[in-house]
Amino acid sequence: MRAMRTRGLVAMLLVTTLHAGACSDTPVDELENACDDYCTLVMRNCQGAVAQYSDQSTCMATCRAMEVGTPGARDGNTIACRTFWAAIAEGEMAECTSAGPGGDGTCGTNCESFCNATLAICADQNNPPYASSAECTTACGSFSAAEPFDASDIAGDTLACRIYHMTAASTDPDTHCQHTGVASVTCI
Repeated sequence: MRAMRTRGLVAMLLVTTLHAGACSDTPVDELENACDDYCTLVMRNCQGAVAQYSDQSTCMATCRAMEVGTPGARDGNTIACRTFWAAIAEGEMAECTSAGPGGDGTCGTNCESFCNATLAICADQNNPPYASSAECTTACGSFSAAEPFDASDIAGDTLACRIYHMTAASTDPDTHCQHTGVASVTCI
């Protein structure tokens, strides 16, 4: 218990230190700084079998579809929550799924995170994979969620596969947005 509190304090200090470099209070700067802090930590602390993003640019682009939140938050579908758990993941790699794009029930539910980000990332597509949040939430409930997410989940009729393609759509929406849908040609 004491070790967890110590890691939590270290994580809060690290996040506070990272934010100290912010030079503007505009929402765009706040989002960019929050994403930079988050992606730096999650890319460093969640690698190999627990990697949450294929690369830094995918992390940054996916992050821009998330709410910033309050620094040091330990729950909620926000960048702040994911940053906290990404810092903790330095000593506890099991926390990488909480720090990842799905949130794994700690930083939002996987379906909540998937649907919010997919709707934001794929909104400009001619034929978006989901017409509404309700449609996405209903579809998401039917996807197999037994497999924990990591950045290698590129195929299979699972929520993890669709989360991967949601992150890939953040940098290549024309290719990957349709892979997030119910009738995905890759997540089958």
